[in-house]
This record gives sequence, structure tokens and C-alpha cells, in this order.
Amino acid sequence: LIFQVDPTYTGRVGASEAAPFLKKSGLSDIILGKIWDLADPEGKGYLDKQGFYVALRLVACAQNGHDVNLSSLNLTVPPPKFHDTSSPLLITPPSSETHWAVRVEEKAKFDGIFESLLPVNGLLSGDKVKPVLMNSKLPLDILGRV
Repeated sequence: LIFQVDPTYTGRVGASEAAPFLKKSGLSDIILGKIWDLADPEGKGYLDKQGFYVALRLVACAQNGHDVNLSSLNLTVPPPKFHDTSSPLLITPPSSETHWAVRVEEKAKFDGIFESLLPVNGLLSGDKVKPVLMNSKLPLDILGRV
């Protein structure tokens, strides 16, 4: 990631390079401003490798609903997500409409289905899972990605 904003390996990422990159996170300018201030506490106007790391960690925290502050750096969060379809290194964050979680009452049902397929060492082969997924009636291109 740092190569994308520091292609000449200067070890520094200036605000003019970092800002467009960080905007791809989908966070507001206010949140990004807080992140920059924490990542560049001395107001140097650029981020070194450590500062860039802090910025990325804070982006991940903000994307996961945590406060943007230094104590959030210790939280376990998934990597930050950036919207950029031109780069395989960056992934598009899911929209709020696609956010999902298995409800408690559904878990037992899904556990039963999983166990009925006779997993070996806790794993199922694609051959065993395919018929169940085909029953979902999802389009084949979606199932292929699953």
C-alpha cells in the first residue's frame, strides 16, 4: 500500500499524496482530518512509515465503528478497506445494505445443516457443499464467488 502513495520510496508520504488515497476509505473529511492529526502529531505535513501505519490502523478502527483516538490502535479490527477497482490490492467496502450477521436463532439451523453433510476434521469439500448452495437459488456468478 505504501508504494501506491510513495512510489519512489522516499520513506515519506505527503499530505497531497495521502489525502486522495485516504479518501478512498469512504470516511468523512472530518474523520480523516482527525486521523491525519494523530498520525502526524508534530505537524510535519507528511507521514513516515510509522505514521502511515497509524493512519491505516485508525481508518480501520473508524470503519468498524470505533472512536478515532490513540487508544483505538490497540483494538483488533479487520484491515482497512479502500474503494479502488483499478487495484487488486484494494478492496471495495461492502455497502450497509450488504452487511449481515447470522442471528442466534439461525445458528443452530445452519450448524445442523453443516453437521448433516458429515464434515471431516471440521471441513466440508466443495462436492458436499455445492448441492446445498445450489438450493439457495442464487445466480451462478454469485455462487462462484462464494
